[in-house]
Amino acid sequence: MFRIHLSEETRFGVIFILSVLGLLLALLLLNYYMGGDQKASFVEKEKEKTVIVTQAKQGGATQLPPPKSVVSTVREALKQNNYSTTYMEINNASKTAPEYEELRKQLAEENQSRKAPSVRKETAASPTAPIRYFDESTPRNRSADAVYIYFVEITGALMPRFCVQISAKRPLGFNGIRITADNKKIEIIVPSAHVENTDQGAAEWYDVPLDRRMYGLVQAMMNARKVTLTIEGARGSTTRVVTDVEKKGFRNILDAYTALGGNLNYLQDNTTPDSTPAKKRP
Repeated sequence: MFRIHLSEETRFGVIFILSVLGLLLALLLLNYYMGGDQKASFVEKEKEKTVIVTQAKQGGATQLPPPKSVVSTVREALKQNNYSTTYMEINNASKTAPEYEELRKQLAEENQSRKAPSVRKETAASPTAPIRYFDESTPRNRSADAVYIYFVEITGALMPRFCVQISAKRPLGFNGIRITADNKKIEIIVPSAHVENTDQGAAEWYDVPLDRRMYGLVQAMMNARKVTLTIEGARGSTTRVVTDVEKKGFRNILDAYTALGGNLNYLQDNTTPDSTPAKKRP
């Protein structure tokens, strides 16, 4: 075997170079493993940030609860069986608003728990004649005293109407209406009335569209404990008490009207008719 004889200085140089190479290798290995841990930690932190941001976006998209004023109004109206107010509140609410779905569900649940209004549908022999909707308590002919509202359907359009009728042995010359609803006194001038002969004598009636003034009159009668109705004519007057059945009929028709798609929004800002006595016709 050959032996290489190195001087002391040469051996020291070789050992020094090997030591430097070993140190560099150790640093490279350390940097590799330490850098991998930092990269993994960075990825985990980024994932946490993504989750937090996603949850924040989801929280921001949550719809706000319905306004208490609207929902409470509907609940109170349902307690009082005032479905026309309920339908008007729902019609006023936007279908994209958060309260719309809650109001609709409340009304649907209430409709399932109550009986439908007793409303009868009358069709005429002629196909062009309007379809009429009456409360079951409304007389079927003119031979009875009555005050009521009903609505007609013409080519899909619903139009509410107000009617007062009287029956007597001879015409009264119907020209005015005086209503006393508790402490409120309301007078309506009747420009012209219909007259028809019946088996019992004569029938007279005043039939007009349900405008704001008449809607206020109906509201006053529905909300009063006692209502008296006086029909004035050229040949005298007659007075009677409006029955609870008639007042309930008002509510049934308003409910049926709105349930079938009728809209009372154009009447809801109406105030009770002026209680100042109306001027008599010359």
